[in-house]
Amino acid sequence: MEPLKPIRSAEDHRRALDAIRAAIEAEPGSAEADRLEVLAILVADYERRSAAIPPADPVAVLELAMQAQGRSQRDLAAVLGSRSRASEVLGRRRMLSAAMAERLAAAWSIPLDLLSRPYAVAGGRMARWTRRTAAAGAMVLIAFGMGGGALVAIHGQDLPEVGQLATYRPQTVLRRDASGRLLERRDFVPLDMIPAHVVKAFLAAEDRRFFDHGGTSLPAIARAAVRNIVNRGEDPEGGSTITQQVAKNLLLAAEPRSLGRKVREAILAGRIEAALSKERILEIYLNQIYFGGAAYGVAAAADTYFGKPLAALSVAEAASLAALPKAPNLYRIDLADNAGRARARRDWVLGRMASDGMITETAAVLARAEPLRQP
Repeated sequence: MEPLKPIRSAEDHRRALDAIRAAIEAEPGSAEADRLEVLAILVADYERRSAAIPPADPVAVLELAMQAQGRSQRDLAAVLGSRSRASEVLGRRRMLSAAMAERLAAAWSIPLDLLSRPYAVAGGRMARWTRRTAAAGAMVLIAFGMGGGALVAIHGQDLPEVGQLATYRPQTVLRRDASGRLLERRDFVPLDMIPAHVVKAFLAAEDRRFFDHGGTSLPAIARAAVRNIVNRGEDPEGGSTITQQVAKNLLLAAEPRSLGRKVREAILAGRIEAALSKERILEIYLNQIYFGGAAYGVAAAADTYFGKPLAALSVAEAASLAALPKAPNLYRIDLADNAGRARARRDWVLGRMASDGMITETAAVLARAEPLRQP
């Protein structure tokens, strides 16, 4: 197998794309699949560095924002104050004025400079050329903004709409089978009601750079994939961000594991970041994630494993919950066979919290001394 090398030239780039296309259906978890994931990241990084990205066309930016946020032409008319004005802007028969751009930037959180750049408004052949070049420019912006133009071209078609997440709220659920056995429990809790030390535990365990990245983390994915190659699939490590997990669990849940799904997941993660605030993404994640047994969401997990509301959890208990999403059946603390693994994983989370400055080293030492469950 040819060793992996940085992509420095167009020829390196072509060979890497050929390798990805030739083995795109590699068995998930295999060394080949992990190798391909690293190749995909190297390709995306090369394209990001080498692509000549055209200036954003304001109407294309506006249309992309409407798509990402699930907005209609009626919503645009409400901001601009006129249906005809909205129609003329989208049809490129009228320029976005400075006042219109300012209103849209304020109402829909679109960077003002992207809406304020000059663009052509004309009829006939010029209008058709403008629409074609705007669409092409928008696709390039999406491709390289999300990390990898060729990968988007291969896997970015017919993706689910992310606008539906703007109003998504996990339902409170208590579902049992015919015999009364609990199948699913979920209790929604707003982010501002989740204690800070609980949030910190999940950030340390799952995505320490959550507030810094744009949906994907190249270092995390590359590091995880390289380690998986070295370990030959034993104790596999994930590199997905919290945003990628939201994309996977809510928008791609029906798709089987594959490298193609990982790429689609990354594309969607970028779109989710463009459409939603970090706080909203984190709220969805913490209320949606599976914790083993019948527990979904942090509130149900706290009650299931500790018989407590979130506000009553200790730092050690929060770390135990944050240890679960990676592999709930391996780290469930209510199963005697898991005790050693669950403690080791909890203590690893506490170590990450301390090294990231989320708690003090003394707090981590005291938390490690706590039993997994209070008698």
